[in-house]
Amino acid sequence: MDSRQSSLDIYAFINIYGNELKGAFLKKVYDLGSGKFVFQISGENKDHRFLYVDLKKGIFFMDVERPSEASSLAMMLRKQVSERRITGIRQPNFDRIVVLELSTGQELIFEMFRDGNLVLTQDGKIDFALYPREWKNRKVIKGEPYMPPSSVDPLSLGNEEFLEILSKSKGGIVQTLATRLNLGGELAEEVVFRAGISKDSKAYGIVSMTKLRETLSECLRETSENIAYEYSNPVFLSPVRMKHLNLEPTQVRDFNDAMVHFLKEHNLQEENMESSVSRRIKSMEKSIEEFQKRSEKSRLEGELMRRHLASLDRVIQFVRKKSSENLSLPVVIDGISVTAVNSATKHFTVSIEDVEFELDFRKTAGQNMNDLFQDSKTYKNKIEGAIRAIDSSRKEASKKPKQKQKVRPKEWYEVYHWFRSSEGFLVISGRDAKSNEKIVKKHLKEKDLYVHADVYGAPSTIIKVDGDSVPSEQTIREACIFAVSFSRAWSAGIRSGSAFWVLPSQVSKTPESGEFVSTGSWIVRGKRNYLFNLNMELEVGKEEFKGSERAIIRPAEGNWESHEGFFRISPGKTKRTDTVNELSKLLGIQREELEAVLPPGGSEIMELRKVSS
Repeated sequence: MDSRQSSLDIYAFINIYGNELKGAFLKKVYDLGSGKFVFQISGENKDHRFLYVDLKKGIFFMDVERPSEASSLAMMLRKQVSERRITGIRQPNFDRIVVLELSTGQELIFEMFRDGNLVLTQDGKIDFALYPREWKNRKVIKGEPYMPPSSVDPLSLGNEEFLEILSKSKGGIVQTLATRLNLGGELAEEVVFRAGISKDSKAYGIVSMTKLRETLSECLRETSENIAYEYSNPVFLSPVRMKHLNLEPTQVRDFNDAMVHFLKEHNLQEENMESSVSRRIKSMEKSIEEFQKRSEKSRLEGELMRRHLASLDRVIQFVRKKSSENLSLPVVIDGISVTAVNSATKHFTVSIEDVEFELDFRKTAGQNMNDLFQDSKTYKNKIEGAIRAIDSSRKEASKKPKQKQKVRPKEWYEVYHWFRSSEGFLVISGRDAKSNEKIVKKHLKEKDLYVHADVYGAPSTIIKVDGDSVPSEQTIREACIFAVSFSRAWSAGIRSGSAFWVLPSQVSKTPESGEFVSTGSWIVRGKRNYLFNLNMELEVGKEEFKGSERAIIRPAEGNWESHEGFFRISPGKTKRTDTVNELSKLLGIQREELEAVLPPGGSEIMELRKVSS
């Protein structure tokens, strides 16, 4: 769960609550430490609100416990901005930055990316920076003009400038919108999805720029509805419904309230972690105090025994003989007083130099003395162990709590084997009899093509065709290679095969009289269009997908722009699990991702290096 506000969240906050801030006066400033501040705001009706700013998390309306005494930083800020009227609030370049414009020509700037920063300017020049910093192309130090980190504002770019950024990008459209145009990953994917553009498209090939910009404006307008959409997988909030996720979110009416609840829940998890470690350290510190007392007590008693060893031997012999009798206590022998005797436990209590302690009368004085010195040593060892445990706990407390691994959202087609052809067509293939049945019944449409390997028990494969585009022979060949590769031919070690394609109207579940069609099987009537001598080689790689990485597989023979970053595999004798492990290391991706895409049976990695085009 990431409780940091995105650029879109900050845009929504300003869009929804900006009018409440404009015209209001800054009153007191509270420094909560660790980059957290509270600004008391007074509106025209004299109502007070509290603006909470966490330079690592975001900006909210939230009242929290405030320190009774102001820090030197808080006093300085109060002197600089108290009683100033807020004349405007803006978000430079759609970045994670909020600027409060003040009536005095000052600007109070909150940078909420990386470790965050608070900057105060006067007439455009930096007057104070919480964390003065200097980079090659940017300086955040006193006396320098304030410059935001990005010079690109996606909301004010002209059409020519917008198109120039797209045309010069070598990356995909989603990546370009997310990074070079500051939209962030989720908003970039949503804009592309709503615009009806394939997310795998290259940025330089986009011709429907106007549609992209209109869709972006549509998404931003939705933030004014003041609704928070809460998603559970992955866990995050959004002021815009993310339709590309194809998930049903929980709707919360007030965006600020939802963000505050989200932040508190996240912080509570951290506090629980810290309090658990803190309690553990306090418990061990108390144990150390007790161990120290016991160690010292045993050592002192041992030293007393050393000085009176001969006399104690005589006392022990006396007690051993008389233990079964009713002794009149105390008994004094050689100046040592016996004050109590327990015949059941074989122990008695002595007093030497006004120090009372217990001994075992079954043992000699020397054995009792050694036991006391050993006890002292044992407690010292416990102290050393407790100190090491405290050091370990403090290191644990200094670390950020480990976040649960983000569960990657999956598209509907990932329940099947799939790839996108070099022309961009989605190709899906069944994994078993049940999915072979489903893939045709549910997903085979009028414009699609049905592909099947010329092998019994091979998966049903479909080339999905949307719109007016028609797959060429290249896409059909790639789909046929894919169908053969995921058939029994792969596990049999066969390196080439044949496949055919037909129209959806030729695929039927209706058998001839006396025939039976099992689950996952289909009857194909009419002419079959065969492709022979298909080379069964696949390429495995990875790609960025919704903030995560996923494995992808495709025919090696495809007309791809580049093979860089992919590893070529073919049928072989290496166990599937070993191939998964090797590719996981080579690609730096989770085993589960590779398990989902590789064909059944053994494989060989043909080249243990990146395949270059």
